[in-house]
Amino acid sequence: MKKSWLCVEIPCVSPLADQIAAEIAAAFGVGVEITDSGIRFYLEGDRFQKDWADLLDGLLSEFAKWVELDSPLTFDYHSIADGDWTDRWKEGFKPLRVGRHFVVSPTWEEAAAGPDDLVIRIDPGRAFGTGHHETTRLCLEWLEKRAASEPEIDSCSLLDVGTGSGILAMGAALLGFGRIVGIDNDPVAIEVADANVRLNGLAGKVQLRLDTVAGPDHFDVIIANIQANPLIAMAEGLAKRLKKAGQLVLSGILVEQKEQVKTAYQTAGLHQIHEKTDGEWCLLVFERRREVAQNDE
Repeated sequence: MKKSWLCVEIPCVSPLADQIAAEIAAAFGVGVEITDSGIRFYLEGDRFQKDWADLLDGLLSEFAKWVELDSPLTFDYHSIADGDWTDRWKEGFKPLRVGRHFVVSPTWEEAAAGPDDLVIRIDPGRAFGTGHHETTRLCLEWLEKRAASEPEIDSCSLLDVGTGSGILAMGAALLGFGRIVGIDNDPVAIEVADANVRLNGLAGKVQLRLDTVAGPDHFDVIIANIQANPLIAMAEGLAKRLKKAGQLVLSGILVEQKEQVKTAYQTAGLHQIHEKTDGEWCLLVFERRREVAQNDE
C-alpha cells in the first residue's frame, strides 16, 4: 500500500525562513527545505492526520507574535504521489565543500573528493542539518581550525548539543577528536544521527544519547548549533559541563540576537573570545573567566 504525502509551503523571507524552518523541524520531526519563496516540507499522511494544520497554525501564530510581524504567516498544501516528494527534496541537496577539507555529500550523490578531503556522507531524513546552512558551515569551519591548532586533538573531548543529523559530531570524529558525545531531546534526531554515523563508519567514535544538557560529564569542547532562545535558556547548564580550560561554541544565532546570548553566558561565568559572521548569522566562542576558573580550583 502506497503512502500518502502532503507538501506544505510557507511563503516568507530570510532570515525568517531559517528560524521558522528550525521550529518546524523540532515540532514535526521532519526535514525542511528553504526555497526562493520560503519554506517547503513534507508530511506523511498516515502519520499526521487532522491536527497537523492546527499545530502548524499555532506555531506560526506564536512565531509572528514573537518577532512582531505586521501580517500573519500563512501556509498552503497539496497531496503528492508517493516518491515524488523524495525526488523534489533531493534536487536541492548537492555535494558541498566546507572549509579546507570537508566535503558534505548526500548519500545519493557521488562526491568529487581529493586525497586530503574529509567526506561526510549524510541523509538528513527527518532531522535538521545538511551543512548547507550558514550556521552549520560556521561550526564545521571552527572545528577544522581547532583541530589544526591542537597537536593532541585525540585527547580533546567534545559534546555536540542538539546533534540533529549528527553532522557536527561526525565532522569532529573525522578530524580526530577523542571522546565525542552527541545529544538531542528528539528521538527521531537520534535515530537519524545513528544511521548517519553508521553510514560513515564512525559508530565506534561517536556516542549518541537521547538526553538534555544536564549531566555529570565535562568536556574540552561543547558545540551547540540550535537557536538563540534555547541557547539562552541552556546557558547555566552548558557552562557547568565545560572543563576549566574548555571552549564553548554557539551558533544558530542571528546577528541582532548575539548581545542577548552574550549576556546570558557572561552571567553564567563565561566570556567571549571569538566571533565570526556569515551573512545574517554568527558563531560565538566562550571560555571561563579566569577568576571563575581560579576559584574552582
